[in-house]
Amino acid sequence: MSDVKIPDYFDNRMRREDLAWNDWPAISKFLADQMVCRVAIHDQPFPYVLGQSYRFVDGRFLVHCSRFGKMADLIRRNPNVTIEVDHLVALLKAPKGQNTSFEYYSVLARCVVEWSEELEVVRAQQYEVLEKYRPEKDYTPIDDFAPAQITVFKCKVVQMSAKKRILADGQYSPPGQPQAPYLRYPFPPPAAVSSLPPEAFNPNRFSP
Repeated sequence: MSDVKIPDYFDNRMRREDLAWNDWPAISKFLADQMVCRVAIHDQPFPYVLGQSYRFVDGRFLVHCSRFGKMADLIRRNPNVTIEVDHLVALLKAPKGQNTSFEYYSVLARCVVEWSEELEVVRAQQYEVLEKYRPEKDYTPIDDFAPAQITVFKCKVVQMSAKKRILADGQYSPPGQPQAPYLRYPFPPPAAVSSLPPEAFNPNRFSP
């Protein structure tokens, strides 16, 4: 870990220090693997929150939406957003009712958004995101119609924190409290690149 460059925006100070997830290589791998993030956008009187596909690269979340919808309109007004990515691993149960919890991983990022509707910028970012979802490059080129309907966003991270709770890592109870005798009930695999079968990335799928 001593040779790993931790980005300046990673600030993991939190009240429950025992839950802090400080393994930056593992966090980077997690963000590369997960399929969906949640984006919280300024709106009145309530925040506007929605799920988005994304790619995380070089300290930026790459996302997109219709240029005619609410998401694009709100971000044009206020480019400050918060992005959250999580993975629930298992349900935890112990005899006491208060000892009902989860194993999980969670990353929270505060971002400033740069957006574009220029055709070639949109197309270039779409190809960049396809490197995550279709690295086998089994597709035909992106035409002009779709990019003309899309706004792309580069959500630059200005502050990021990460937390996790995994029993195998000794994260049972808050410091000073007795260790709860948890029973562990794992969830099915998450929506992640690593959960997909090899045929999902078959480069010959559409070959004649």
